[in-house]
Amino acid sequence: MASLRGKHGYFESCSTYTDKENYFLVDSRYEIIRVLGKGSYGVVCSAVDTKSLSTGLEHKLAIKKVTKIFTKDILLVRAIRELKFMKFFKGHKNIASLLDSDIVYVKPYDGLYCFQELADLDLARVLYSNVQLSEFHIQNFMYQMLCGLKYIHSADVIHRDLKPGNILVTTQGTLKICDFGLARGINPKFFKNRTATITNYVATRWYRAPELILSTKNYSKAVDVWAMGCILGELFGRRPLFPGKNSHEQIHELFKVLGSPPPETIKKYNWKIEGISWVKYKSANWRSIYPFAPTEAIDLIHNLLQWDCNKRFTVEEILEQEFFKFVRNVTEEASSRLLFDFSFEEKSCSIPQLKEVLEAEVSEFTEICNTG
Repeated sequence: MASLRGKHGYFESCSTYTDKENYFLVDSRYEIIRVLGKGSYGVVCSAVDTKSLSTGLEHKLAIKKVTKIFTKDILLVRAIRELKFMKFFKGHKNIASLLDSDIVYVKPYDGLYCFQELADLDLARVLYSNVQLSEFHIQNFMYQMLCGLKYIHSADVIHRDLKPGNILVTTQGTLKICDFGLARGINPKFFKNRTATITNYVATRWYRAPELILSTKNYSKAVDVWAMGCILGELFGRRPLFPGKNSHEQIHELFKVLGSPPPETIKKYNWKIEGISWVKYKSANWRSIYPFAPTEAIDLIHNLLQWDCNKRFTVEEILEQEFFKFVRNVTEEASSRLLFDFSFEEKSCSIPQLKEVLEAEVSEFTEICNTG
């Protein structure tokens, strides 16, 4: 196995895990337990750090393998971006923490390996379990997510894929935002060679803001606020609010609940999509959708799920709402002191050059871990 190489050079010893579809190669200190889930950019498994067993405290972790990154420059850029985000946000209690990272080049094990803290559940599993959620639970869950999101937004970063499956939940009841595979920095000071145009095809459909579906390329942090509104509704209703099967159906799901967008909003954003008729729909009564939700929650959902992104609350405004008065602790509402620097994306790099950037990021993080 001496030809299998990780970031520290050739592995002195290593362990592998394979099933019909997934191949992992890690240092022998890690014992892989099982695959937890798969996404468009990789696969996640649970593992045990066997070095911790000598202390009597078993340390479990999650290992995310970002796959197929060495074949296309765009995939390498995404991998570098995600690693940079995890390094940047490391330490915030409501954002999943990166513990270590590694690169393996030998097929079929090749990929970027991200070693992360392991949570017991994600919010999707909680939502679709028999666990009863009180109003206090919902307030507390939302508040924790918003504390994490405030920190992310304060660095001028948009997550772009907030959904229950990307919110980890520990047995202690701590929520952590994870999966930065679609996140982007948006501060214009880092755009030098091109305009600040970013792709619109992001976010899981059910949580996708209307401006993403209707092809607005330049959008804002308000897309994350929309997703938070969808999650808040799902916490009360225990089912998705807008479960469209495709983009056209998704828009009609929005129509049925929010009513048709005002003509001035359609004109303002030049919303056009083939096959969509702007038939006049009346908005539904939020109280009929969530009969057991308090008035403060109904008002909040209404202000998060606005057609016009400029009319949605900011995260800071959400935290000020009456709904959170019993769970709020302003000392938890930290802001990042730095803006996320994504200027590396401005450079035109070949795949070999991008590999060097990725290797440098991994080495830098290892050095931080060893000295910190």
